Amino acid sequence: MTPSRSSQPGAQISLVQWAEELEGERIRIERTNEARSARRGYLVFATDPGRAPDEPGYRDVYATEARTPGEAAAKVKPLAQGRRLRTYLATGTYKDELADARWVA
Repeated sequence: MTPSRSSQPGAQISLVQWAEELEGERIRIERTNEARSARRGYLVFATDPGRAPDEPGYRDVYATEARTPGEAAAKVKPLAQGRRLRTYLATGTYKDELADARWVA
């Protein structure tokens, strides 16, 4: 961020005003990052240990928003009882799976 200048060319900058602008920008960035982390998207893979990997129904994919991977798995757990859960960020390696995932609020 560049220091603020008055409307007159060659005028001296106000360091106090500049410091206040920097502080305001820091607070805005902090709030934006908090909001982003609060709504992070996750994919949760639920696999059935009783089925072979090539059998239909072996793997179900769920999508949800949560603060942490653990919170995402906790949202899916009641829907996938008896299955193993693996959680990944929706923007990561398995992002192609998002299109076919079942949404969990």
